[in-house]
Amino acid sequence: MSMKIKKLLRFIPALVIMLVIFFFSAQTGTESTAVSDGVISAAAGEENVDSHLLTVIVRKSAHFLEYAALGAAIYFGMRGVGTDKKQGKRLLLSALFGALYAVSDELHQYFVPGRACMVTDMLIDACGAVCGPVLLLFVINAAERFMLNMKLGQKQ
Repeated sequence: MSMKIKKLLRFIPALVIMLVIFFFSAQTGTESTAVSDGVISAAAGEENVDSHLLTVIVRKSAHFLEYAALGAAIYFGMRGVGTDKKQGKRLLLSALFGALYAVSDELHQYFVPGRACMVTDMLIDACGAVCGPVLLLFVINAAERFMLNMKLGQKQ
């Protein structure tokens, strides 16, 4: 397999997440509410939970987490391209692409019955798109330090 194809394969997780986001955004307002209510009921252990605050927390957390995952997946794909000297640029581009996808997602929802285009959701999504790659970088750096320490410990 060529190196170009291997590099492109690193972006498959980001594409999958984008498709999942698109699928959820294509749900009507009624379908989306039913999914959220199901998550809330499962989390609360009750069949009919009627808490507006819990609904807002679940829905907004979903926005943040799906875009954190997208940003991290984009950053993962970009790590296979270029050198470590471009780390800051990759973080910025990952966050920017995730935020732009959030804007397109909210615009998509504007045309779905029972859904709306909300600036607050775009901002929450953009925050997730920034935090995801930063968290992934932190985890990667910690893992690399751990592995280096393990190697150094074995040599003694």
